Amino acid sequence: MAVAAALVVPSPARAAGTAGPCPDASGVTVVVDFNELGGGTVVRCAPGAQATGLAALKNAGFSVTGTLRWGEGFVCRVEGKPSVATEKCVDTPPANAYWSYWHADNGGSWRYSDKGVLNRRPPAGSFEGWSFSRDRSPDDAPRPGVAPTRPAPPRPTTSPPVPPGGATPPVPPGPSQPGRPVPTGAPGPSAATTAPATASAPATPTAPAPTGLPAAPGTGEPAAAPPGGPADAPVTTDVAARHDDGLPLGTVAGVLLLVALAGGGILAARRRRATDPDG
Repeated sequence: MAVAAALVVPSPARAAGTAGPCPDASGVTVVVDFNELGGGTVVRCAPGAQATGLAALKNAGFSVTGTLRWGEGFVCRVEGKPSVATEKCVDTPPANAYWSYWHADNGGSWRYSDKGVLNRRPPAGSFEGWSFSRDRSPDDAPRPGVAPTRPAPPRPTTSPPVPPGGATPPVPPGPSQPGRPVPTGAPGPSAATTAPATASAPATPTAPAPTGLPAAPGTGEPAAAPPGGPADAPVTTDVAARHDDGLPLGTVAGVLLLVALAGGGILAARRRRATDPDG
């Protein structure tokens, strides 16, 4: 009995496997459904190629107990269920309480296996299923409660390139995007680009215009101007104009006015001498 008892000790898992379905077709996904035993459903991945269904179950990380008579050719317990009090695991498990064995392709449907756990080689990327059947026949044995489908790989996310320094590149205005307003205080268009420059003539000093003639001796009245004297001299007011020869017309007019004043003074002196009896 001691030797027989040693045969039903659960064998340790040979590989821990990974939680969840295999991410690609390089391994075998194993689904164990404990619902008929009051548990849930566990999904694990047996990485790489698997020689048999039993190897996939162990390499996914599940502990397995066989029978006294047939060893692990018949799976009696998975993860210690059903309990020793319920199932002794001496001979073949009874038809009304056993682990049913299933398989499926990725994205397909569960099919009841017509081969034993040591006679089936699961293809890479496929699914292996185990579901405890209590008081059921092979025709209505419960399928594993998880669909045999690997999740789709996440789509790669693309982001716009970020320029050096982390600054966001400016977005130019499009057909439906109004242009950006000019900030307050921003320099406007240059005057050189809106109107041609106008050259201003340099200002020429304006000679003071005469307001009268020198007063006659002994009177407060101005002396009469002789013909051709200063009263007849033209007065030029357009001092900003220039002469064609280079001299401003205002300068020429000032010189002529001084000459006329000097001549008028000489004539007045001569008349005063002529009329002075003591002269």
